[in-house]
Amino acid sequence: MSKQPTSRRVSDAFTPEVVTQLIQSADKWGKDYAKAPDGVFGSVATVRTGSVTLQSDEIDLEFSIPFDDDLNPNEGEVVAYNLTDSTINQIKYHAPITVEAGYKGDTGVVFSGYVSKVSTSYSGADKATTIKMLDDIATHTVESLSFAAGSKASYILRQLLSKTGLPIAVFKVQEDYTYKDAQTVDGDLMQAIKTQADACNISVYVCKGKIYARNLKDGDDLHFLATADTGLINSPEPFEEEQTVNNTTRTVNGYRLTMLLQHRLYTGGIVQVQAQGVNGSYRVRSGTHTFNSTDCTTEVEVVA
Repeated sequence: MSKQPTSRRVSDAFTPEVVTQLIQSADKWGKDYAKAPDGVFGSVATVRTGSVTLQSDEIDLEFSIPFDDDLNPNEGEVVAYNLTDSTINQIKYHAPITVEAGYKGDTGVVFSGYVSKVSTSYSGADKATTIKMLDDIATHTVESLSFAAGSKASYILRQLLSKTGLPIAVFKVQEDYTYKDAQTVDGDLMQAIKTQADACNISVYVCKGKIYARNLKDGDDLHFLATADTGLINSPEPFEEEQTVNNTTRTVNGYRLTMLLQHRLYTGGIVQVQAQGVNGSYRVRSGTHTFNSTDCTTEVEVVA
């Protein structure tokens, strides 16, 4: 498939100030990584599903990939332009799919899941194929699991996670609760998992095809410093919210960050943030990877 010349590589949406910042980030990137990207124009992406491999340096590709700290399925979307009918027919419903992205010499997986829907539409001379993707668990219901009096929430949770069909990457409870009475779990598996996770004061989520059950404070140290030199765009935006778990209310403080697309950032990752008025260690709670003609960014919420 030959890449058709279009206007999609023109980044009109960036202000002069942001463009300057991107150029400065690109110039300094080589201090930390093997090869410096050429700003937003050095971005690359690869989509793999079955026998199909789609690469952004061969065709026009776009994607939006959200991620967060719960088991509700995240729906990602890839749009590929001007594919042949033969290629489209090879993209199968429910087939495994992965998306890798970043910059030349520095890419990584930003999504692993399965194809949930494929559709093609036309706009003028362009033919756009949209691939919907889910990072979902395989099973959503559970039938009448019984647990004796004295069972711990952590034990019930582990049994429920074994029903999801996904491997467990991390299982680490923050607290535990002992049930005085016998327990029966029946029906919505995700809601049952959330109930037991709350009792253990942890989050349960899917990340790159695996289950993580832990408090976000027990995240993975990414050894990554988010600064203007490494792609941080504009100043971190502070936020504050209240959360109530087991009748206990706590205040959560954090920041919203926008960066040049950074495949290293994912749910539960610990990142150092250094910007005006911000200097500390934070955990990634949620975010979105975006790749298109005007944006190649990662937006995340990080919490203390």
